[in-house]
Amino acid sequence: MRFLIIHNPASGPRSDEIFAFAHALSAPGDEIVMRFIGVGMEPEDATSDAASFDRIVVSGGDGSVSNMLNCLRNVHVPILVFPSGTANLFFNNIGNAPEAAALAKACRAGRTVKADMGEMSWVDETGAERSHGFIIIAGTGFDATIMQKAEATKGEMGEIAYMLSALATPSPQVAHFTIECDGETHELDGIGCMVGNTSVIQNEINLFPGCRMNDGLIDIAVIEPAKTVELLPTLLAGVLDRAGTGLGRPQFTLFQAREAAITCTPSLGMQFDGELIPSNAGSFSARALPACLDLIVDEFSKLGA
Repeated sequence: MRFLIIHNPASGPRSDEIFAFAHALSAPGDEIVMRFIGVGMEPEDATSDAASFDRIVVSGGDGSVSNMLNCLRNVHVPILVFPSGTANLFFNNIGNAPEAAALAKACRAGRTVKADMGEMSWVDETGAERSHGFIIIAGTGFDATIMQKAEATKGEMGEIAYMLSALATPSPQVAHFTIECDGETHELDGIGCMVGNTSVIQNEINLFPGCRMNDGLIDIAVIEPAKTVELLPTLLAGVLDRAGTGLGRPQFTLFQAREAAITCTPSLGMQFDGELIPSNAGSFSARALPACLDLIVDEFSKLGA
């Protein structure tokens, strides 16, 4: 079998485990190609001949995995996500066993499920139209502010950098959101608008109850105007009701749609999967990309159930 492993060596604390995985994966007659993204090799370069392999492994944190999968959508070769980053939220949403040997076994077996991505489109600072796939959350407002403030320290501090960034934003900017989705228009004030492809964030909290990465839909949440400390009811609801089926998500207004156009006034920062977008356009669109990935799953996976 021919395996392509694409790895970000700067991804996080589990970066070196990819070599234990490659050792567990290898068998006589195999060809294993390892490519390391970074200066001199962008995800586009590393994935250019991906269709010629029997299995593809993408290894890194959520940001680098997002960039790799954006290049691999609709390639339809079985893809294994290897968790080398700090939070590994996308991997956690898949739900495979995390040990290197178990992932190697699953990779060779090649059992797959179809999964969606989201796609975000916007106008950049030069006026050019841009788009990028996302695997977790894209949005504007409070979440983008947190990402921006955490950018300098997330490499050293990991997840705690985001918590400290939130605490350093006690009074988030309130904006007016116009959301046009599937033929309906919604006008709402809030501190942020998030669009989700997956639902589970840190501590197994389901941010978008009902969200599935294989339902052909995006999930949209507007967070009502509040100071950071006033978001405590939502935080407690997440801790006490991780699935969101009982207490729901206070202070969130939720929609599901196939596609949406979102305008934010005044313009706030934007991000997808933790990657900041340099734009002051104040608007973006998002849509579901149904069944564009063939993800490898094992018997523990939430997708394979």
